[in-house]
Amino acid sequence: MAPEDQDRRQQILDAAQQVFAQKGFEGASIKDLARAAKISPGLLYWYFKDKSDLFASLVSERVKTAFGLLPENVSFDLPPEEFLPQFGRFYISMFESPMNNALFKVMITNVSSFPPAVREVRSNVVSRVLGTLQGYFQKQIEAGHMRSCDTEMATRTFMGSIVAYLLLKHVLQDPRAKELTVEEIVDGITDVVLHGILPGSQ
Repeated sequence: MAPEDQDRRQQILDAAQQVFAQKGFEGASIKDLARAAKISPGLLYWYFKDKSDLFASLVSERVKTAFGLLPENVSFDLPPEEFLPQFGRFYISMFESPMNNALFKVMITNVSSFPPAVREVRSNVVSRVLGTLQGYFQKQIEAGHMRSCDTEMATRTFMGSIVAYLLLKHVLQDPRAKELTVEEIVDGITDVVLHGILPGSQ
């Protein structure tokens, strides 16, 4: 793709993120999206097949950007008690940036109405996040830094708690979730995942 086409494509994606954030997936029309990007609807179709393709591309691009920042913010050489809070803080910070937060809400509140292309992208995002963390757990077990366990369940327990916090805070507007700091949340989740809740489970 020529540089000018890449710039135009990025222009459309940036504008689309704002429109989807304001109107949701169902509420955003092709005319809305083209107007925000300051192009004609016909030109928008030159870059994207339809609204679903545009939304799926937007999510994919934002996830790609986030994962590109991962090595700068999270050290996979750290032991679990240091790595998990770092990974949790990074994940939350990505979702709590204003535009990404809006996309997160759209992804959560439009579950049933998304076309297959968007559902596939969402599934790929989940798989990538879970796979990254599960791979870390497996390496820690092999290195003798964690006991042998079901790494999938350990991964889903940790990430499920992080996502539950984001849901409570940003979708359900839970007052207590808003009061807790990110550090309190990730440290608490890390403690439960690593040490359990029963006496002597450490």
